[in-house]
Amino acid sequence: MFPRCVVLMLVLLTSREAAAQIVNVQALFDDATAPLGLSGGAEASVDWRTGSTDLLVMRGLVLGQWRTEKHAVLGVARGEYGFAQEELIVSKLLEHLRYRYRFTEWVSGETFVQHEYDAFRRLQLRALVGAGPRFTPWSSDTARLVLGVSMMLEHERLRRDDEPDAGARSTDLRLSSYVIGRVRLMENISLVETVYVQPRLTKFSDVRLLNETLLAVEANKRVTFTTGFVLTYDAAPPATVSRMDTQLRTGIGVRF
Repeated sequence: MFPRCVVLMLVLLTSREAAAQIVNVQALFDDATAPLGLSGGAEASVDWRTGSTDLLVMRGLVLGQWRTEKHAVLGVARGEYGFAQEELIVSKLLEHLRYRYRFTEWVSGETFVQHEYDAFRRLQLRALVGAGPRFTPWSSDTARLVLGVSMMLEHERLRRDDEPDAGARSTDLRLSSYVIGRVRLMENISLVETVYVQPRLTKFSDVRLLNETLLAVEANKRVTFTTGFVLTYDAAPPATVSRMDTQLRTGIGVRF
């Protein structure tokens, strides 16, 4: 997805909904391709099935970016809502705002805030605030490597239900580190790899991991086919939530 374009995802298939709490917004913003000034984009998808399985899942995302030579403000909001056999199966919302200041060609500082709600991860509220350095040790026309590390304050509140940890609240300090690699394999084929590691500072065994691989094939200047695989792990998830999950997505995007 390119920040200067509006993208409509016409097809989006998911094998399994990830349950860990890391959400990758970094892949939505590429400083190397984003123009100066104000830019934005949007994404929407519908998965509608009838017959032996009645399914309706709607997803939407909007993002905006403002950049100068030194400053960048990045914002994204996305939601997902779905029914299967007249039963609610997906209900979640996320908003993320990030600011970056570029000190040199390869060193930046960034700070961010995030709000999240996810009924099926039993999250009534998840709020984040963090800050730290960001490094770009390698950047060329065909490849780019980005490293980042932030100190992150996290507050979570679980919904009140029949589970033993219903209504539980926690406030933790985590170290959030990430690596992003972008490689242009061919003139019209790109690979983006993102890895996150987020241990809790008071207990390093309580760690969250994310590995996301995205392959994008540009059919022409306006149409892009994408395939992505996400693996997430949460060492201490809420009751009834799986520690490890996977997500597979395939899509077609139209830029304009």
